[in-house]
Amino acid sequence: MYHFIINPKSRSARGIKIWHTVKEELDKRGVSYTFHITRYQFHATELAQEICLTYSGIKNIVVLGGDGSVNEVINGITDFSEVILGYIPSGSSNDLARSLGLPKDPIENLNRILTPSRFQYIDMGSVKTSDKVQERKFTVSTGIGFDAAICEETFHSKLKILLNRYGLGKLTYIIIALKQLMSCKFLNGSVTIDGCRTISYKKMLLITSMIHKYEGGGMQIAPAADPYDGQLSVCIVHGVSRLRILTVLPFLLIGKHIHFKGVETFNCHTLDIDITEPAWIHVDGECPNRFQKLTVSCLSNQLRIIK
Repeated sequence: MYHFIINPKSRSARGIKIWHTVKEELDKRGVSYTFHITRYQFHATELAQEICLTYSGIKNIVVLGGDGSVNEVINGITDFSEVILGYIPSGSSNDLARSLGLPKDPIENLNRILTPSRFQYIDMGSVKTSDKVQERKFTVSTGIGFDAAICEETFHSKLKILLNRYGLGKLTYIIIALKQLMSCKFLNGSVTIDGCRTISYKKMLLITSMIHKYEGGGMQIAPAADPYDGQLSVCIVHGVSRLRILTVLPFLLIGKHIHFKGVETFNCHTLDIDITEPAWIHVDGECPNRFQKLTVSCLSNQLRIIK
């Protein structure tokens, strides 16, 4: 039995069209399945939890959506040892699929899920905030500052819907990134690495913790990130003028920004962040709120996924 969770609005409503194609193939093959259409934000979390609590044994949960849909689903899974996750990407970014090397064709992905050659156990991340809100897990990345401000504006942007219609969704992030670069506030504060080393920074543009190397539709924020090594790959940009940052941005696409002055990268298991003013955070592109203190950790080899 396969349990499909579908985001019909992913990639400007192309998600539901992709689902109809997948459903037709499932019916043709006589596959046993249930399907659930998400209706509102965090509905996928509720659906995943319901599946986990209703069915016994191993649950094959398949997400048809984008990185945000996968994020919602993993936050509804009650026992990761009883879940095998399949993924048919239909979002505008699809950074998880890009990192895992998944095919773009939905039927190719369906074939891979129905006749898997292997499973992989990959790392996830965890964010805990100072207001004692329940832990939020992530598969790709979490960030505070510049990249989170881009995600927050993109979520409400009509430009994204327009560009997605023409297959140009990536341009949304580039356009909004240029706008945010001119307006977002720099951050001051400190980070504590693995609970033992605290470093203070001024004029930070962003603090991003990655499980996979891609974010924002293919930008290689952490080119050395490895989803199997049990560590976060952290990128901090600090002490650099806006004009200088503008010259660095194009190099994000190929992961060469790490060679510029003011761009610092390192690996760790846990990162405690304490900034002087609340700022937007994102978790796999979803922005729950503004925060001042948070702890980011790597959850090693927790998620079993069909690759």
